Amino acid sequence: MEEIGKIQIEIPENISTLDIDYYGRKLAGGAISGKIYLFDASNNTWEKVSEILSHTGPIYSISWSNPSFGPLLASGGFDKKVIIYKLENNQLEEIYSHKNHENCVKTLKFSPSSKNLLLISGCLNGDIVSCEYFNKDFIITKIFAHDYGVNAIDFLDEYNFITCGNDNVIKIWNYENQNGRGEITKKIELKIENSNMVIYDIACRDEKYFACCGEENGEGVVVCWILNGEKWEEKEIYREKGKLEKIKFNEEHTCIVVLDEKGKEHLILGNEL
Repeated sequence: MEEIGKIQIEIPENISTLDIDYYGRKLAGGAISGKIYLFDASNNTWEKVSEILSHTGPIYSISWSNPSFGPLLASGGFDKKVIIYKLENNQLEEIYSHKNHENCVKTLKFSPSSKNLLLISGCLNGDIVSCEYFNKDFIITKIFAHDYGVNAIDFLDEYNFITCGNDNVIKIWNYENQNGRGEITKKIELKIENSNMVIYDIACRDEKYFACCGEENGEGVVVCWILNGEKWEEKEIYREKGKLEKIKFNEEHTCIVVLDEKGKEHLILGNEL
């Protein structure tokens, strides 16, 4: 595996989740204290420019929206709350919050759409909740998705998204606005054949290719899924001792970065995908 270039950032406390904005210039970190720290890239360095105490308890997930909306940042965590902030002059201002989850908010993700503001969040009890801005208001829709909790969410395109959970199942969903009412419909359910792999994270390259990582019998595994015609086909591309907990494509979508339980990075190159 090749070594990944690194930039060191001084962070004031334990950070449980990170997300970088569309342009790669703003980095937001959610902390176990309930604070969000905002970092800005200037002169080839990252500097902390602001912080906000927003949650009572740890923040488990944050996500930047498409920049056409401001951009906006969303956070969710232990207190069952989802908060949306507007960024102005390096300051985060809370503009909306909702507490429609029955348990901790474990993961959330904005749609990549530049036209419709849509946020999907996943809960520890297995629910997924959509939050769409429509006619100057937020539409909330909730549906049960996974036994034993939702671990991760990512979007294939503007309205089709994937979830995974501790039930070893991957589900692909469609969101649709029906005359001002949100509707979430399951399109397909996928399960890795002859495997008891617990899936911890998922990352989409495009509408026809995504990858997931997890753990099977003490080994970390990465599996990619390719849409061939109308059928999704799986292929194991990497295996390592221990758990693999986080997965992400690089900006050019030419390789995958996977993080194990000890924080070590594993790089899967394009010719291995």
